Amino acid sequence: MHDVAADNIDRLVTVEIRRPGVTRGFKSVLYDVARAASPGPLVMEAAMLLNLAPCRIGIVTGAAVAGHMPLGENDGPFGAVVLAGVLERIGHSVTIYTDPECAGPIRALIAQDGLKAMLVELDRDNPAQQEKAASDTDILIAIERLGGNPNGHIYGMTAVSRDGGRAKVDAMFHAHAALGRHSLGIGDGGNEVGFGALRETLVERLPYINQADKTPCGGGVFSTVATTKLVVGSTSNLGAYGVCAALALIRNDLSLCHSPERELALHHVGVGLGLTDGGGGGVIAACDGIPAEANAAMVLLMRSIVERALLPERKRAF
Repeated sequence: MHDVAADNIDRLVTVEIRRPGVTRGFKSVLYDVARAASPGPLVMEAAMLLNLAPCRIGIVTGAAVAGHMPLGENDGPFGAVVLAGVLERIGHSVTIYTDPECAGPIRALIAQDGLKAMLVELDRDNPAQQEKAASDTDILIAIERLGGNPNGHIYGMTAVSRDGGRAKVDAMFHAHAALGRHSLGIGDGGNEVGFGALRETLVERLPYINQADKTPCGGGVFSTVATTKLVVGSTSNLGAYGVCAALALIRNDLSLCHSPERELALHHVGVGLGLTDGGGGGVIAACDGIPAEANAAMVLLMRSIVERALLPERKRAF
């Protein structure tokens, strides 16, 4: 019923707003490949996965880099808390999993929003902990969380290894899938959990993004970790907001949409918490180099798409 609106949200959240020097010009390819493999709009497929009777949902997020993003970047945590709030409103219980370095800001965001969500800090190498997380969740979501390449290594978009700097969560998602449970990946680069099923095509279409020649192991940056559903965004936050918008469409409830005012506030609160803009490494009100005001404008457009779609039908008399 709302596929036209959902398609428009899909396209909106993948619009690139990036400066020279930051990898750009490939989001549309990521989206086209993902959309070709999906039976419907990506955000709608994700929302239908989540629009079910109350259950236990885990969200894995957080991306810290020692010396550059010591408390993590803001892409991921913002989307995680906004989506968690919507999931709680529709009856789900939520647990957010992250690295100890990222836990402080995310805990503060959870408290500020008055969420009931639990926060679990992930050990660097603890298979039992990841198996328990898989067992404890009915649906598992990754937002801006790196997945291993064919050699099991995790890389940022600059082909720099992130091994040892954060927990590898591949085992969690593999264990979850082995239990026959569903999952959702939300990412913006192809190197995150969720892109595994598309890896072969992405390597062929985007070899200059995969950078197999630059990664020490030769495996490139693209992830091998697949999820049941995948959402692609210009930033992972925008992808998460798109899922909220699609839930609003399904449930005929505009209030489930994120708001531009809240988005602006998140950026400035994030600065106070020490969250980093992953586009340039500064603790500023921007996400992946996109200014707070531009992100808020995208949220407003998203909300407007939903608002118009939920209005009663009107036929012109001329």
